[in-house]
Amino acid sequence: MTTPPVGPGHDYASGPALPPPPTGAQYGYPAQYAPAPRPRKTGPKVLTFTGVAVLVAGVIAGIVGVVGAAGGIADLLPTDLVTTEGTAGSDAIALETSTEPLTFDASDEGAYLVFEVSQDQSARLPASAVTAEGPNGPVGIEPPDQTGALPTNGWSVFPVGVVVPQETGPHTLVVDGAVASPDVGLAVSGPLNVDSVAGIGSSGLVVLVGFLVGGLGFLLLIAGIIWWAVAKK
Repeated sequence: MTTPPVGPGHDYASGPALPPPPTGAQYGYPAQYAPAPRPRKTGPKVLTFTGVAVLVAGVIAGIVGVVGAAGGIADLLPTDLVTTEGTAGSDAIALETSTEPLTFDASDEGAYLVFEVSQDQSARLPASAVTAEGPNGPVGIEPPDQTGALPTNGWSVFPVGVVVPQETGPHTLVVDGAVASPDVGLAVSGPLNVDSVAGIGSSGLVVLVGFLVGGLGFLLLIAGIIWWAVAKK
């Protein structure tokens, strides 16, 4: 094989192409890469603070609901049915000894609660021993849903029954003479109507909503914290 002449008039480009120069990786040097971008922390921050805000809102709603429900229940309880002197308190619309007929004015619709007032440790007047008379005849007395004494200003207050008048006007309660006693009184409070119960129900609904919102806020808070921890790695 003959070597092509080199000299004036001859071009090296006409010969075979030279290989490209070796890179640093071919000599064992590590390849150069651009640094990976750092993860942004805006997402974890937003999720975490949103969770905190929702959780606080749920707690506030729960507190408001509990306070409202407690106030509504307290309004239903005759906490001032009788005074220390044994006279009718602010929660009683009428109070009389069991040996005398007790007349009260059922001016509003609703349920009127009948109570026994004494200084005994146990109740002495069953619902069957009390009769009610309205403007147009007898009125039934429903047995109470609860039992036990409610201490009030040094007296023991026991639930006797519930009277639901069919019409407004004066109603009279009479205790059977076999169990009536001058040291045992009879009192009436009320009326309890739909609005009274609805107020407690509304407060209970607010408590439920507060619980659900607070639970959602707690989950968002936990998710934000986990996201934040992952983003730091």
